[in-house]
Amino acid sequence: MIKFILASILLVTTSALSSSVRSLNECGNPLDPSFTNISSNGYSEWKATATYENSVYLPTKSDPCNGMAFHWAIVSDKIKIAVAVKATGWSAIGFSETGGMRGADVVYFEAATSLLVDAHVGDGYTMPIADELQNWNLLGSTKTDDGYLIFEAERDLDTGDVSQDRVLVDDGDVYVLDNKLIGAWGDSDTISYHGNNRISTSMQLFPGAGDVAGNAYDIFQQDMTARAQGSVTLTLGALTIPTDETTYHNVCYTTNDLVEAGLFKDASSATHIIGFEFLVAETSVKYAHHMLLYGHFAYYNDDPDSCNDINTPLMGWAPGNDFFYFPEGSGMKVGNMQDSFNAFTLECHFNNRDGDANVVDGGTGVKIYYTNESVDPSLEIGMMMVGDPNVELAGNEIGSGRTMHEFTCPSTCTDNSFEDDEISIVMEAHHMHAKGKRMVNDVYRDGTLVHSAVIDYYDFDQSGVAHVRQQPYTVRRGDSFHTTCYFETNEDTVYGLGSQDEMCMTFLYYFPKQQNLLYCGPEGPPSCDADYASKTLDPASDYDRVFGGSSSPDTSSSASEKGDF
Repeated sequence: MIKFILASILLVTTSALSSSVRSLNECGNPLDPSFTNISSNGYSEWKATATYENSVYLPTKSDPCNGMAFHWAIVSDKIKIAVAVKATGWSAIGFSETGGMRGADVVYFEAATSLLVDAHVGDGYTMPIADELQNWNLLGSTKTDDGYLIFEAERDLDTGDVSQDRVLVDDGDVYVLDNKLIGAWGDSDTISYHGNNRISTSMQLFPGAGDVAGNAYDIFQQDMTARAQGSVTLTLGALTIPTDETTYHNVCYTTNDLVEAGLFKDASSATHIIGFEFLVAETSVKYAHHMLLYGHFAYYNDDPDSCNDINTPLMGWAPGNDFFYFPEGSGMKVGNMQDSFNAFTLECHFNNRDGDANVVDGGTGVKIYYTNESVDPSLEIGMMMVGDPNVELAGNEIGSGRTMHEFTCPSTCTDNSFEDDEISIVMEAHHMHAKGKRMVNDVYRDGTLVHSAVIDYYDFDQSGVAHVRQQPYTVRRGDSFHTTCYFETNEDTVYGLGSQDEMCMTFLYYFPKQQNLLYCGPEGPPSCDADYASKTLDPASDYDRVFGGSSSPDTSSSASEKGDF
């Protein structure tokens, strides 16, 4: 089994995490449940009578001493929540697709009128829109004399309102992506711009192994501490970020490098990767656009001191996707064996829009957790890519306005590449750049749609590698993939590697690993050569979205101007 858990967007780097924890421990914030040495206050008095199974403190990015306490319980087919903040006016919590306001399912409470509103956000940094059907029920509210605002509410996990409510899927299952929570609060009588009073995080709402629920990063760290037999950190080394707008920097880690680092016992051994944690140096947060770790095939890479040109991406990072891991019993084989990877290339795309000079990267890279325990071949992890994985369309115009671009991977690809009759897709992630609006990856069987993986509101700033929250699904020999990317541009844009360019690709992790199943796209291998077509959409098109109805995009202000949950 596999579970991929995304890092909190609050925590950009491991070092930033440590700093935040240190600062938080010096705050004495009564909303933080780990604190006990605090005198009685309005929140603690309420908390003494609360009956919620789970609670966490969620600090803001700008100030770890300012934040929100979130309490919850899953009771049968309902979720019951309590939200506590230091405010006098209003507070809001939302379930987000990619970690930001776009496409979020929101509930907010205004103390002045005791009004609870079930709402949603469309394609913009705008006020939440009240749902036509109000599915949240107010259970109670408290406004204390010392400035704490608390509201309690409940709703069905699945309200049936598919266009304006998100189904809260059981994320305790090892296969299912954790929920992304956003929140905000303020002192005005009605909901309004929140400034720095906002949070965003990944949260496992449902109890999983050992009946554990809570902060996703904490669960990841606990699991790696218990299971990993070691870890190695691969960084970009001493690097001054160029003043060019777009820079791709690559570092090769050979077999001998990995032996020296401890990933392999020796040049002829193998191990299994069970987790990854991406690290972005604080000096590089403004500039790091995305990272890829490529694996070099041992079959072709016989020099222990080099990385050859035959490789494939193993994992990727973009803002909002800081870690994931494979649960016990599964893993990705690496080592000097024909069927695995014996060297890595770490690639980072830097976007220096302002041409800043003398910026030194201080340790951007990836931390790999591994075990020497054997893995059942039926749970050996493989990875393939569909869409335009090699950016073969580089230089082709996207087109102005709203457009749709389709890549069809033929059935001959799975028919010829499968060694087994079927595989299980256990993680799926979509990747575009800043002009991407929506992305879909469909699977067809004998001309019939059998599975659709959708990111309705793509938001590169929040999650540049957008993981789809879904149960695993089966792909059979002879099935075909149909990948569709929707864009909106105010000027001509082309496919390419630049920050200002666009891409359209989907990463698929699956088991059991198929040795020859690697990618399908334009100019791909003969049986995996994808067809490409594009068309211009009506200016009023909502990109065929399901959630949020036909809310029009708001491009009048940026996130930095209007803010984001």
